[in-house]
Amino acid sequence: MTRPKKECSKPHMLTLRVSDDELELINGYAKKAGLSRSAYLRKVVIGKIPPIKYEIVYNSPEILKIFRNLGNITGNLNQIAKHLNQGGAFSMELRKEVSGCIAQILHIRDNVERLVGEYRGNSETHSDT
Repeated sequence: MTRPKKECSKPHMLTLRVSDDELELINGYAKKAGLSRSAYLRKVVIGKIPPIKYEIVYNSPEILKIFRNLGNITGNLNQIAKHLNQGGAFSMELRKEVSGCIAQILHIRDNVERLVGEYRGNSETHSDT
C-alpha cells in the first residue's frame, strides 16, 4: 500500500529563469537576509523585501582605538549612574569624573567626524549642486 500524499501549504509553483550572475546575486541577498532562497523570493514578490544584514568590519587601528575608548567611557558612566541610583552623593570628585567623561566623548566625536570625512570624502567638495 502506498503512502498518502502530504498536503502542501504552498501548492502552487512558479518558475523563473535567471542567469548565473542573477542567481548568485539572489543567493547572496537571501543569505544576507538569513532566509532560504525560496523564502527570500516569496517576500520580494509580495513587496516585503527583507532587510539585508551587513556586517561591517573595521580594520583601521584608529577606529578600533575609538571603540575601545568608548567602551571604557561607557563603563565609567555606568559606575557613576549606579552610584547615584543607590543614593550616593554627587561630590566634587564625581563632578570632575563626569566632566572628564564628557570631554573624552567630545574628543572622540571629533575624531570620528575626521575619520568619516577621510573615508567618505569631504561632503563640501562632493556636493551635487
